Amino acid sequence: MRKLAAVGVTIIIASGVLTASPATAAPISNGVTCTKSGASTTVSGRKYKCAKNPLSTSTKLTWLSNDCLLSANGYVKTKNSAATISANYTAQIPVIDLGIANEITNKAEIQVKLDESNLRLTAAQAKLAAAIGAADKKILTTAIGSWTSAARAYTSKINAITATIRKLEASKAVAVSKPVELASSIADSKSTALLICTKGL
Repeated sequence: MRKLAAVGVTIIIASGVLTASPATAAPISNGVTCTKSGASTTVSGRKYKCAKNPLSTSTKLTWLSNDCLLSANGYVKTKNSAATISANYTAQIPVIDLGIANEITNKAEIQVKLDESNLRLTAAQAKLAAAIGAADKKILTTAIGSWTSAARAYTSKINAITATIRKLEASKAVAVSKPVELASSIADSKSTALLICTKGL
């Protein structure tokens, strides 16, 4: 009986030892916990580094592939720079609006002068057609030349202002659309980074 008991105890102890054996460590891949920041290793030709995941707010150290880190850090950098760029574009909009308003006001003022010049030109042409004396014709011819030059000058200014307004409107369109385009680009960049950094890869 004592021998059987001793054998039984031995079996129980052996079983306990086998049961208490530590579990095999998880194979290194994205998201597997590590302890030494900056440590690196290569698994099946793929390089990994022990670091904090740039895509997470957690301070936990995990193994991350070099591709994951490159993509994630690129996303974070783009996101940070995009915030400043978007703010700059947004700040430009009221300035551009003011510029457009000023140009529209200038255009209206010059249009009034152009209309007046055309009226005077038309009147001078009518008087010239009815003039008989050489002196009157000479004066009216000179006047017609002056009003014609004035009308051309005002027309040129209006055309220049119109072109400026179009440029300002184009600039405003860019200022409005760029933040939206950047947001879309950032979303794509994040999706790509999340895919590359998928746990277990």
